[in-house]
Amino acid sequence: MTFFAKGLFSLFSFLVLQSCSTGSPGKPSTKQALNKEWSAIKATILAQRKAGYPNYDPKWLYVVDPATQRMNVISLKTGEIHENLRCGTGKRGLGIAHAQTPPGFFTMGGVRIAQNADSSIQTGDSKRGVSGIYAEILYPPTHPDPKLRGYVPNGVVIHSYNPNASEMLYQRRAQRKIGRIPCTTGCPVPDIDEAPRLVSYLKQSAGKFDPTANPNSHLRALISNGQVTQYQRNRLGDPIYILNRQ
Repeated sequence: MTFFAKGLFSLFSFLVLQSCSTGSPGKPSTKQALNKEWSAIKATILAQRKAGYPNYDPKWLYVVDPATQRMNVISLKTGEIHENLRCGTGKRGLGIAHAQTPPGFFTMGGVRIAQNADSSIQTGDSKRGVSGIYAEILYPPTHPDPKLRGYVPNGVVIHSYNPNASEMLYQRRAQRKIGRIPCTTGCPVPDIDEAPRLVSYLKQSAGKFDPTANPNSHLRALISNGQVTQYQRNRLGDPIYILNRQ
C-alpha cells in the first residue's frame, strides 16, 4: 500500500470514528453516507493522476451534505476535520432541477474573496447579492463528458450572500434560512457569520477559473481597486464531494 493510499485509509477510519464521537459530524446519516461513498471518493482522487494530473496531491477535501445542510473541510493528510459549517444547499442538494446537481466529485476552480470576506461586497459575475466569497465548482478531468471537463455545472459555486441586496434576501436571512433558499440554483451557501472561516482554505484550494468566467464591469472595478481579490493557479483544484442524499 502506498503512503498516499495509507493516508486515505487512515482518513476514512478517522471519519468513521469522528462521526461516532462528535456533534454535528456525528449524525448517523452523515456517517452512513461517508461509509457508503468513501471508496468512490478515494478512487476518484487517485483517478485524477491518470487523467493528466500525475502530481495531483490535494490538501483539503470539501464534503457537502445536503441532508444535514453542512460542509466539512477535511485534511487529506491527517484526516482532521478542520471546519464543520452550516451550509445551505437547496431543498435536495445543488443545482437547478429540483435544486439538485448530480452528486459526486468536483474540483475547486477559481476563487474570488472580498476584503475581510465582507458580505456586502459583490463577488459574483452578475448575480446581485452573491458576495463575500465565491469559489467555482468544476467538473473534474475524469468527468465522462469531455466537453464539460473544467466547467461549472449549471453555474454552481460556493458563495456567501448580501442580505441587504433585496428584501427577499433580508427576510430569508432574518428567518435563518442560511443558503437553502437565497440561492435559487441551490449553490452551497455558508451562513454569512461562518463564511469567513472558509477563506484560508479556499485560497489554498484554488485551481483554474472556468474559461467562460468573465467578470462584468462592476466586478472588474472591484477587482482593480482591491476590494475583491481573485485566486487562480495553473493546477487542478482541491476536491469537492457532494454526498448523495436522495
